[in-house]
Amino acid sequence: MKGKGLIRTLITLGLAVALVVIIVVSRQYDPTNPHATVDKNVWINGPKGHGYAVRNNQQPWKQCYPCHVKKGLGGEEFCQACHAKSGVDVAIPQQS
Repeated sequence: MKGKGLIRTLITLGLAVALVVIIVVSRQYDPTNPHATVDKNVWINGPKGHGYAVRNNQQPWKQCYPCHVKKGLGGEEFCQACHAKSGVDVAIPQQS
């Protein structure tokens, strides 16, 4: 009898810990961010990231820029700051 109680206690504690982990992990996920499940370095430098879009004429200023501005993630100054850090000298095309 005592063994069953111990097993039940361990299972209960395990479930409680799992619930806490799920809550903590889910609070860090933003469902409105299409990049939320991808590491920042991957979506910037990865094989299908920002650099890929620029090199393959995917026009990130038309696809990405309006969404970033709408979500308050920064406008042209934000982009230029990142470009300056990366040593890239580029003029962002103006919206038409």
